[in-house]
Amino acid sequence: MSVRKRPTGETVVPALESRYDWLLALLPLPLLLGVFAASFADVQVAFGVGVGGLSSAALLAYGLFVDPPLSG
Repeated sequence: MSVRKRPTGETVVPALESRYDWLLALLPLPLLLGVFAASFADVQVAFGVGVGGLSSAALLAYGLFVDPPLSG
């Protein structure tokens, strides 16, 4: 059984190589922006979360159904 050891001082940097990696990384952004905007605006936080959630769902639906990743 081989054990691979990482040298000390080396950092692990996640690689976002495709646009689908970026899409997954950006999914929580509309939700957080909705909460942030609702907390400073004169609307209920539930409305901001709802708008942010719908925006995030629309982003996910775009990535899955409009421009899906192709296996290959």
